Amino acid sequence: MKKLLFAFIALVVLIAVGSVILYQLIKPAERLDLAYEPVKLESKALQMFRDLSTELVLSETDVNNLAKESIARNPMYGPDVLITGARFRLLAEDRLAADVNLKIKDRIPVGLTIVYRLKWVSPNLTAEVQEASIRGVPLPADRFDDVVIPLGAELPKVVRIKDVSSDADGLKVSFRMPSANELRELIGGL
Repeated sequence: MKKLLFAFIALVVLIAVGSVILYQLIKPAERLDLAYEPVKLESKALQMFRDLSTELVLSETDVNNLAKESIARNPMYGPDVLITGARFRLLAEDRLAADVNLKIKDRIPVGLTIVYRLKWVSPNLTAEVQEASIRGVPLPADRFDDVVIPLGAELPKVVRIKDVSSDADGLKVSFRMPSANELRELIGGL
């Protein structure tokens, strides 16, 4: 009987220690939120055309704010998963890193990093999941959804995006050169 009691106590202690270690591994490394500043894409685009340029560069801060705004509109990732905070960082070769804090079943905090490949699919910038990890421990990338950033929806109708590329310096948005009629419409609308 003593051996059975000892084995039971040892099992309870092992489960408790394992739970504490697991909690320490998955909890967020830093406090993140979904607060964002609105990005005035329309005014940036109009200024770009006034300067006779066809390229708009969005800073990492602009991209972070646009992505957070998109998530803040619907922070529920799944039935029992709420996104409580995020930070987005531009990487080389059209990649974007997202540090995300989640709350599972309204109780368990989880911090993870997801790396996306950016792809322009008009009128949205789509971030396709490439890899995911919790504190460096890899997770299956196919368990996470792509993120859609409604970049083209904020622009005037005559302004059309041709391509989007990024590096660590910023997100470069290349526009199609407007026709003479589109320019007249754009300038006349000011």
